[in-house]
Amino acid sequence: MSSESTRDARPAPVRVTYFINSFVQGGAERQLAELIKGLDRARFTPSLIVCERNDQLGEALDLAAMHSLDDALFPTPWGVARLARALREQRPDLVHTVKGLENALGRVVARAVGVPRVVASVRCPRLTAAQRVGEALTRGYGDVTIVNSVGIRRELVAIGFRESEVALVENGADLARFVPLDADRRAAVRREWAAGDGPLWVMPGRLSPEKNQRAVIGALAALDARGALPPGLRVVFAGRDSLLVYGRSVKAAARLRGLSSRCVFAGHVARVEALVAASDLVLLPSHYEGLPNAVIEAMACGVPVLVTPEANADALVSDGVEGVVAASPSAGDVARAMGRFLALDAAARAAMGAAGNAHATRRFTRARMVESTQAVYARLLAR
Repeated sequence: MSSESTRDARPAPVRVTYFINSFVQGGAERQLAELIKGLDRARFTPSLIVCERNDQLGEALDLAAMHSLDDALFPTPWGVARLARALREQRPDLVHTVKGLENALGRVVARAVGVPRVVASVRCPRLTAAQRVGEALTRGYGDVTIVNSVGIRRELVAIGFRESEVALVENGADLARFVPLDADRRAAVRREWAAGDGPLWVMPGRLSPEKNQRAVIGALAALDARGALPPGLRVVFAGRDSLLVYGRSVKAAARLRGLSSRCVFAGHVARVEALVAASDLVLLPSHYEGLPNAVIEAMACGVPVLVTPEANADALVSDGVEGVVAASPSAGDVARAMGRFLALDAAARAAMGAAGNAHATRRFTRARMVESTQAVYARLLAR
């Protein structure tokens, strides 16, 4: 058989349509972008539907088609109708929805227009009441739901999902983007942030109650009152305001506690990888997390991490190995964890960074995440 006829005999790539609200800066959005970039184009042809065109990631994605519903308040009746029309036009073999109402409505609409296979991704470990109802009522319209954390899998099983309906696929980091910096580059980035010779700590993520920035301010204030904060310490909060009132209250607390010179509220940071890699410690003392990209990316950059047990359900950080684990998300426990980190010498902190880099580069490659997701697709399509 000739090579040309062999090529002709190969099956056509599977058409996969992804549906997500937008590409604002967030963990789910970044992971979807990584998945699309890594997808094997000989096997799968991706298309994308978004509710709105807001794109903070700026990824150059190779797509067969990209369609916006132009419906920032999805699900409106016209947004649902536009979704159905877009799916009819794209004629996917498989639809993969991501997050919240996009899952619930996406499953139902995809089945209504005749899509043969439907996958969803749930990435929030603490579903709202509306999300719990939406997931429970529409799970039967989907074939499988992908989660990135054992905690999320437990939550879905608790609301009626069968274990066989839930696939665990851990996150994958862009290990070409999140890398340790050499000394010269690190010094240059720190100068950009006016870090000087003092420590530079970074807290990635939107300003929101679950991320727990308020406890960080309280912990810094407690250490400052005891004279335990190093001179020149600068803490950069790198994330947008998701709730205006909460963000304002955190900034006001920093001012009222005399921390304005130490705390920088940077909003969305386009080159967050350089900021993270130039820092001395990444903070994620959340009240809850799935599998946080911020921790994986910090470890990939060789930077120690401070987490809470609630942000560490999948054992990303072993206390004293890749970073420090606070006893709880309270300001007092976060302050004690900060104090333990400050008591370490430079060699111990460097060893933490090296251990985190080894952990991340072994466990959280993009290739591993993409191949695990493609394996879920293949199993469904083989039915």
